Amino acid sequence: MRLVLAGGGTGGHLFPGIALAEELLARGSEHAVLFMGARGGLEEKIVPRHSYRLEVLPSLKGGFLSFSGPRKAWLGCKGYLQARRTILNFGADAIAGLGGYASALPLLAGWGVEVPSLILEQNAIPGRTSRALARFADEIGVQFHAAAKRFPNPRLVKLVGNPLRRKVLAAAKLATERNTEVAGVPEEPTILVIGGSQGAKALNDIAVHAWPRIKQIIPGARMTIVSGPEDERRVMQAFAAVGGRGRVLGFTEAMEDLYAQADVVLARAGATTLAEIAAFALPSVLIPYPFAVDNHQVENASLFVARGAGWMMLQQNVELDRLAQRLADAVLQPARRRTMAMAASSMATPQAATEIINRLLALSEQRNAAATAQANGAMAKVA
Repeated sequence: MRLVLAGGGTGGHLFPGIALAEELLARGSEHAVLFMGARGGLEEKIVPRHSYRLEVLPSLKGGFLSFSGPRKAWLGCKGYLQARRTILNFGADAIAGLGGYASALPLLAGWGVEVPSLILEQNAIPGRTSRALARFADEIGVQFHAAAKRFPNPRLVKLVGNPLRRKVLAAAKLATERNTEVAGVPEEPTILVIGGSQGAKALNDIAVHAWPRIKQIIPGARMTIVSGPEDERRVMQAFAAVGGRGRVLGFTEAMEDLYAQADVVLARAGATTLAEIAAFALPSVLIPYPFAVDNHQVENASLFVARGAGWMMLQQNVELDRLAQRLADAVLQPARRRTMAMAASSMATPQAATEIINRLLALSEQRNAAATAQANGAMAKVA
């Protein structure tokens, strides 16, 4: 199968695509992948590092649906034609939409040339792009049941989970075995703070301001803050100023190493972050991004809270003493930590990449069978 992986912009959209590429290419050299993303997205940096081919299209962030203004309309037409030409030249058998505005033009162009597609929607409340493109897709894969009812045709929706890269899954398996056992209190409890691939300034500040209280009530505590590249220097200085013990990283692709070292996670509630937390069976305190479209991060976090996998605090209501106490509860009470770890693990979907690739192969085979039948029918008429 020749598969187009369409989307990007953030790690939450891009890394599931890399997981799908790994799964498909592991099945044989006859398969091929092509990434299609938008100019200025994270994919421009990450995809070449993994030696995959990337086609960059014009960015229509914030307005592809309306094509507001002549420039957006011109970019939309130009990008559509570029996507169409690339898909045909590549000989695509199927397209996987990874989510976000960067997936729009490839999916529309693929639909125009009758290439089957599957849209991935990782959030409990589907994004506007996913909802708009759903009518052009053959299937829709979701991470949460709650998303299905928000699409115009729920019968196309399949619960497949959120695909994670192979090295992440390998590390997660070992971590899950450790975290779901009843063990004593760690000598150096490690708190992992992550705001997503781009970081989160407000979350960084909350973590730094909470540190003095955390180190008082959690003996030997350490904190690892993934700050985002643009905020790394500032957070490093602020953390040092409050006597921080641990480290600050701007960005890393090796998140599996940080999860494997962590005892509890303080994070936003992005869908891929939650998929990783679940895979590693980690208790969490979630502070949803308050300006997410349709407030979808609150809905994501609520599903974790309902399972007993974590706690949620709204950013505007965070009390540092209470936050520190929640983190302490998760690492200083072994029975509670195991219960939360088990709950998180129950939400993991380690077979997501396998199932999604199987579905894409089936869509491709159906398309090829239909084309063969049509060609045979045409030949029979001529005869």
